[in-house]
Amino acid sequence: MRWIAALLMACAAGCGVNPIPEPPAAPELGDMTGDLCPACDEGLVDLAGGRGSARNADVVWAVSLDGTAPPAVAEVAADGSFVLTLEAALGDEVRVQARRGDQRSAPEDLVVAVGPLERAPRPLAGCFDVAPELELPDTPVGEVSTAVLRIEHGCADPLAIDAIALRAPAADLAVQAGPTPVVVAPGEPLDVLVELRPGAPGLREEVLLIEASSPAVTRRAVTLFGRGVP
Repeated sequence: MRWIAALLMACAAGCGVNPIPEPPAAPELGDMTGDLCPACDEGLVDLAGGRGSARNADVVWAVSLDGTAPPAVAEVAADGSFVLTLEAALGDEVRVQARRGDQRSAPEDLVVAVGPLERAPRPLAGCFDVAPELELPDTPVGEVSTAVLRIEHGCADPLAIDAIALRAPAADLAVQAGPTPVVVAPGEPLDVLVELRPGAPGLREEVLLIEASSPAVTRRAVTLFGRGVP
């Protein structure tokens, strides 16, 4: 029996299983401040995050939800800080996200201000629910892929949607939502068809805005994205 015990001890010492490496932590986005860009032309603002504001991220991406300018991207410093210059005005809503490769933090919709940035108000948050992002499948150049975005609402009163449209034109993305305005009964979902038609390889991305006027004035923003592949 002694040789069995010795064998077990030897195996425990030299036959261990290599631990499975843990995947890298997902990017996270922390507090930010805003200011007018002192060295820029009018209409540009600086969004800044201090040490640790963009954890596990390579870049911070931002876009104005109240304009049609292209997104802005800033590199994240080794300590997690960043400064991003964006075409926007005080009071505008901006969507901000920390990214590393294909990984993304949860998007934040913030109101541009001088000083700390607060989350954009979202009335009916408890009953009007839309996913903040919709990823389409990788699509060969020249072909078409589709995905369905479901708009759900459990509000006590009908939901009046005034517009469902892309924030800015996008040649490779199309949205088929039917005519608006439209009134959606309580508990009734509304499906929006999104198409990706890549004309070249690479990421395609734009923000879809859903504007409602009743039972409260509110909006929902959805980042649509997918890749064209050879």
